[in-house]
Amino acid sequence: MKTSTPKLILALMGLCWLAGTCTAQAQPAPPSAAVSGALSEAEIKARYQNCSNGHYNGPQPGKTHYIKESWVWAVTPEFATKFCMPPEYVSTELKGAEAVAYKLLKPQDEENCGEQGNPKICETRTEHRFEIYYRNGMIPKELELSYYHLPYLPSAIFISSTRKDLEHSIKARQAKPKYGALDPFFRDQFGLQSIKGDKITWPLATLIPWIYGEELFQGIDYLALEGDPGFSRTVSWAGSGTRKMAITVRKPGTTHEPLGMLLSDFALTIELPQSMADRIVANDRGPGSHPKGFKSGAKNKP
Repeated sequence: MKTSTPKLILALMGLCWLAGTCTAQAQPAPPSAAVSGALSEAEIKARYQNCSNGHYNGPQPGKTHYIKESWVWAVTPEFATKFCMPPEYVSTELKGAEAVAYKLLKPQDEENCGEQGNPKICETRTEHRFEIYYRNGMIPKELELSYYHLPYLPSAIFISSTRKDLEHSIKARQAKPKYGALDPFFRDQFGLQSIKGDKITWPLATLIPWIYGEELFQGIDYLALEGDPGFSRTVSWAGSGTRKMAITVRKPGTTHEPLGMLLSDFALTIELPQSMADRIVANDRGPGSHPKGFKSGAKNKP
């Protein structure tokens, strides 16, 4: 039986979250290069699909059908054993989560023009995207909800609301709250930080929850976070002298700036492997995180 397409799988996952009927089936993870020496269906099942909780759907030696990989993965040895993850994804540096998948996300829905006063310089939005798999209940919530998806309405960006219309819309949503539309987390709860030892040396980005699913897999919650790129172009970060990174989760009620905070002051700290931190920096500095036609330090004229 052939593997379902990613869009169908995501749609079914969303429906089963809403219905509360999700079972522990492995989420297809995106994969990389083609391989030679094709294995039979029986050999693939015996070699790659014999784990207790699911299996990886990306490229592995001998597979001829797989999902192309586009993520940087870090998983614990236990997660790899449960889901037949490739051994090269296993990290002993990852702390605070069972697995983290990262990529620089490049939505193509719109371009914003007029950077540096030049109408010909246009920017396609990019975001640092982190998809985190962590033990159920490790992150405190303001609302006890099991599913959330941030509304994303591509064409609506062309229409700005008046204050009156916006207030009406907010009151309407509050009067008739829809399942999945209410953010279960606290305001400014998540952040990407530079760390050294047991302290935050420089805050890199505020991370916004996009998708949350309680017990996507047995005993494992799923959370997708996004944050703006640009920290690598600041003098302060360059001068901090640290390249190790972590995703932090604030305790309820804490509002002070993260700079200088101890890691123990957070509800949860997810320490990322250095190889993933290096990729984040490379992506942040790369051409994909700059507007088209952008020249750092230059005065661009129409």
